[in-house]
Amino acid sequence: MKKAKLNIDNLTDLWIIASSSHQGYYYDEQFEYAYIKNAQWPSRIWQKKPLSIQPLEKFQKALKKNTKGLTFSYFNLPNRDKFIENNKNFKLTSVQYGMSLQLNNKFITRMKLDFKRVENESDAKTWSNSFRKAFGYEISLQIITKTKEEIPFYLVYLEEELIGTVILHITKNIAGIHSLGILPEKRKQGFATQIMHHTLNKSIDQNLSLATLQASEMAKDMYLKLGFSVDFLMENYQIK
Repeated sequence: MKKAKLNIDNLTDLWIIASSSHQGYYYDEQFEYAYIKNAQWPSRIWQKKPLSIQPLEKFQKALKKNTKGLTFSYFNLPNRDKFIENNKNFKLTSVQYGMSLQLNNKFITRMKLDFKRVENESDAKTWSNSFRKAFGYEISLQIITKTKEEIPFYLVYLEEELIGTVILHITKNIAGIHSLGILPEKRKQGFATQIMHHTLNKSIDQNLSLATLQASEMAKDMYLKLGFSVDFLMENYQIK
């Protein structure tokens, strides 16, 4: 439970920073949401007390009235309680796996990768375009430009050739790994694993104790092989 909360806090902190850059972060006593007009990300609404089941009537009204079709990310335990999934007002669109790894021994790296942090608008444009190619949706140039001092956006190169993207977002002693994407033409060459190895080693060098991430079904097995464990599910819903 503690690892799950640290993971969720790291993720939602990223959403809050991004949306606050455009005055798009809102909250009340039960829910928080991040909304930026005409932006695909973060566009989320979530409970202030994740991993608990609350009556949804108030939330459903808020979602219809105030949040313009945002995704509802519900943080659920691995046994997958069906309370929301069985609610006819919500449609499950995707599931991600909240995973964590205690940071102890360094990983072997067989590629000499160069991590370039986004520092200017040109870098931000390259990062945004590369992320879109890797994931099929956009983190806007404006968000990256406004938050690059708070959020470490990295472009990853091999011998000056761009491979992909990653974010290493630190909260407390937690290394939150986000947006690890490989350009389509660079896939199936082992780059994702090597970027993870380098990023985990960077985290160990900074004396961080726990790495967290949210994995798709397709990526989950790679992280399990690296030693990550599943702590919770992030179920993403749209209201019908």
